[in-house]
Amino acid sequence: CKVDAAPCTDVVQKLEYSESRNESQLSEFYKRIGVPAEILKSIAIVDTPGTNTIIKHHQEITQKFVPNSDLVLFVFPAKNPHTQSAWDLLDFVSEEWKKKVVFVLQQADLARPDELKTNIEKVKEYAIKRGIESPIVFTTSAILELEGKENSGFEEVRNFIHNTITGGKHLKLKLQSILDTSDQVISKSGESLNQLKATLDKDMAFALKIKLRLETGEKHSTYEIKSLVERLVSNYDKISYEVKDEFEEGLSIVSLFKRTFGAIFNKDSSIKNWIEELQKRFENNLKNSFEEIADDGAKHFLNGIRQLLQTLIDELDIKEQQKIKKDELYIKIGEERAEVIQDVKLKVTDLLANDSFTTFLNSNPSNLAPTAMGGGLLTIIGAIILSTTQIAFLDITGGILTGAGLLIAGGVLLFKKSKIIKQFKEGLDSGKTKFKRELSDKLNRKLSLIYEDINRSFIPFYEYTESEKNRLLPLIEKSKIVKNKFRILKNEIDSGF
Repeated sequence: CKVDAAPCTDVVQKLEYSESRNESQLSEFYKRIGVPAEILKSIAIVDTPGTNTIIKHHQEITQKFVPNSDLVLFVFPAKNPHTQSAWDLLDFVSEEWKKKVVFVLQQADLARPDELKTNIEKVKEYAIKRGIESPIVFTTSAILELEGKENSGFEEVRNFIHNTITGGKHLKLKLQSILDTSDQVISKSGESLNQLKATLDKDMAFALKIKLRLETGEKHSTYEIKSLVERLVSNYDKISYEVKDEFEEGLSIVSLFKRTFGAIFNKDSSIKNWIEELQKRFENNLKNSFEEIADDGAKHFLNGIRQLLQTLIDELDIKEQQKIKKDELYIKIGEERAEVIQDVKLKVTDLLANDSFTTFLNSNPSNLAPTAMGGGLLTIIGAIILSTTQIAFLDITGGILTGAGLLIAGGVLLFKKSKIIKQFKEGLDSGKTKFKRELSDKLNRKLSLIYEDINRSFIPFYEYTESEKNRLLPLIEKSKIVKNKFRILKNEIDSGF
């Protein structure tokens, strides 16, 4: 572009041969210019915005055009070749694409000889630090070139271009440049696929770990339920044993005569009242002791689940930090993985709150005590235990005691005392069996709902890993095939020149 105090190359300009000078704007950031210059019959020159200009999108455009170039000229002012943004861009060019890079210090006539010498050495130093072993540096002066003076430095640049690009070698160099770029793309793609495969292997191992943790957690919770039921049954045995003794003692001849004659003067001393008091006492003892055991059992049960969920959340935190490298080829994959992990983490975190479990534990509210309906998980589990307790044995024992009272009141005691006692004891034992079965069934059903919901929270992650495996493995195989074919093609081309 023409020399100006302000930035003038505001778009990418492609200079190509034309019989007459012309310009065409191909896009907002891309202009094609036809110039009647002999050198342009063999090559095309792409002039990009300077990396230190204020032009919008200049770096993005530059980085898209540079990889397709056969020769890259970095042009600096001879008096100040220290522009950081240009050297940052050189990191991209030399390391990513291994392009042929040369350096031009323009406006050399404005610098003192000692200043020019120092800056040439400085440019070489910067280039060597960035992996260019033998940097080539030219100094040019447009003023001297226009004046026709030999020391303008442009002849050296023209000779270099002729020897490397236009002097009959340009086709080979062009092909070699394409091969080098292709090699870099294939290698980079292979490395990225291998990184994705390594991440996928870790994700699949994590998915298996989750399933094993949930399986182990459910077994532990099942054990907690079994232990709780056994404690409740043991407590039932203890209280029913006391009731059995009291009932049998109450049917002794002495006790019966006392209650029979006492009832004449005081109705509260009747056999009927004794049966009713026995039943109330039995129910109260059961209720009080069962509430304490149910509360303690619910705490153990919940603590196990909470610890499991917290462990899963902690592991999801770690997994969330293991991000896929932000390679331009695979940014979308990394973003999808991060979104899935974040979604799963939020779901599991929500499960850790009581209200989430309440929905599942409250799935059959007709069987729960009304006081538990608005409570948390602890209250509801206790309510399940207590409601099951009531269903399982309170009605049964109430029927047994009431039936015994009717038999006694009917005057059949003297003839069937042993049978009544036997039926009473069998009724209590039968109530225990039914209680144990119903309580175990109900709690285990609720347990299954809880773990099904936890596992359901991880389904997006399971599906992601499976989908990624089905997508990635064929790509890796295709990448290997492409790499082998490229090696064969490269060897054939190398041997043909």
